[in-house]
Amino acid sequence: MSSKVFRDNVFPNHVSDLMSLMHMVVFEGTDGEEKWDMYLTLEQKECIALGLALYYQCDHCIEHHTKALSRLNKRVTPETLDKNMNAIILFLRTETSRITHSEKKRWIQAWQAFSIKMSLQREDKVMPYLLGLAIGLARNDTFLIEFCGVEVKAQLEAQGIDARLAIGELESVVIFMKAAASKNRVAQTIGSLFNK
Repeated sequence: MSSKVFRDNVFPNHVSDLMSLMHMVVFEGTDGEEKWDMYLTLEQKECIALGLALYYQCDHCIEHHTKALSRLNKRVTPETLDKNMNAIILFLRTETSRITHSEKKRWIQAWQAFSIKMSLQREDKVMPYLLGLAIGLARNDTFLIEFCGVEVKAQLEAQGIDARLAIGELESVVIFMKAAASKNRVAQTIGSLFNK
């Protein structure tokens, strides 16, 4: 396996190889032999991955995806990424099922204003909603899935992108990041047992 994304001293090599293969499939659209169409850009996928890494509080994933985004977009510093991504994740941590109707209305207004600001900075109108949909899928939040999903679908279709295929790609990033964050936490915890 060419990628060493998941090498550590705890997991068996074949499990690390499987995680590395999944990384290639999700982010590069290939298994090393076959290649297929991608509907989200690599930068969009890396933004989603960084947002999920922050949401899961996985230091290894945060570092990896911050570096990947910095390589893809030289105009954005790691400090700016950290500031903006943390702001959006703070928004998305609100569980709207636990707030009042008037608070939810205000949350929606604030989110819409914030997402426009983020869209203008990134020149990517759909990105905040992709992040919202990813967080919604990650925690099975029906409000976020519907609220952000409707907007993602409309914006992608307006760009001539098959929304079903793009959202399927988003789902693969969500699944990968859940597995990666869990694997990194487990490896770190188990590794500490042997470092005493």
